[in-house]
Amino acid sequence: MALEKKDIVIWLSHIEGIGNRDIKCLINYFHNNIEEVWYAGRKHIVNALGGKEELANKIMENRDEQFFIKISKALKDNNIFPLTIYDSAYPSKLKNIYDPPYTIFIKGNKIEFDMPLISIVGTRRATPYGKWAAHRFAKELAEWGVGVISGLALGVDTCGHRGALEGNGYTIGVLGCGLDQYYPASNRALMDKIFERGCVISEYCLGTPPLKYHFPARNRIVSGLSDGVIVIEAPEKSGALITADFALDQGKDIYALPGNINNIQSRGVNKLIRDGARILLEIDDIIENLKYRYSMHKTNTEQLAKNDLSELETQVFNIVKRNPINIDLIINETGIKASELNPILTILEIKGYINQMPGKIFTAAR
Repeated sequence: MALEKKDIVIWLSHIEGIGNRDIKCLINYFHNNIEEVWYAGRKHIVNALGGKEELANKIMENRDEQFFIKISKALKDNNIFPLTIYDSAYPSKLKNIYDPPYTIFIKGNKIEFDMPLISIVGTRRATPYGKWAAHRFAKELAEWGVGVISGLALGVDTCGHRGALEGNGYTIGVLGCGLDQYYPASNRALMDKIFERGCVISEYCLGTPPLKYHFPARNRIVSGLSDGVIVIEAPEKSGALITADFALDQGKDIYALPGNINNIQSRGVNKLIRDGARILLEIDDIIENLKYRYSMHKTNTEQLAKNDLSELETQVFNIVKRNPINIDLIINETGIKASELNPILTILEIKGYINQMPGKIFTAAR
């Protein structure tokens, strides 16, 4: 069975214990003729791997056609598309980073890496303000035709993905496990929506569990595919800051949302600003930079709102979209009775214009 370069790296990625660095060692040893791994003697493979005899044994044991056929069938059965660094469709943004994954596995109905893409990252323990901001900026990016990338974690990541979807935009989720895993389990419905209208990717093969050390590594992919990184909320030790570090090494722009200096979840992001990150106050801060590389235009969502909402609904929505606001403050500003306001808020929520946060606080979803 004659395997091409792309087949070899897909096969190697399914052998237990082999990582990106091991594949790189094999490529370098065989002078980019990675196909030689399929035929080389054990001694050469041990030498290529720097003396890792156990790993070399696993390669030798799984060097058969049936194992590769089994891999191909499993990927097809799970509607997963493997893309290797040897494929012309491999994203150029990712190809140019340090330590690019040799194979990325993709699941979804829309695969687009060349469009403008911004990653939104932050803490899993986001405050209501942080969740609102992630949702708002993702939604506004969608209005400009900008895709949103994040890691499908709870908190900021989840709100970023949802904001993009609710804005009828494009979003990419990057997992630290195999694509047959729903992680976290509570985001199963969200992942299914992303499969329909975007894609989820991973460098890990089917069956790989969400191990702790996978997540810092996946962050280089989150930043690598993006044109810039938004950090919403992050404590001093945070995966979001790891993503920001990768982005800096990759020459990407960092946008940081200022936070309350008394909030532990804002300490990391405030230090990013102190150290030179761009302060993010409005989405135009990002769009103006993207216009140098892409043709940009905005969807007229305000006109859509006028056509979709009644006069009272429009009045309430215009108040909510300015800032997150408690229901009592809406009553004070509009003069609408609570018994009349509650149905209006419910309608706005059903139509997808607002979200309700804990404490009867409402935020704009559009």
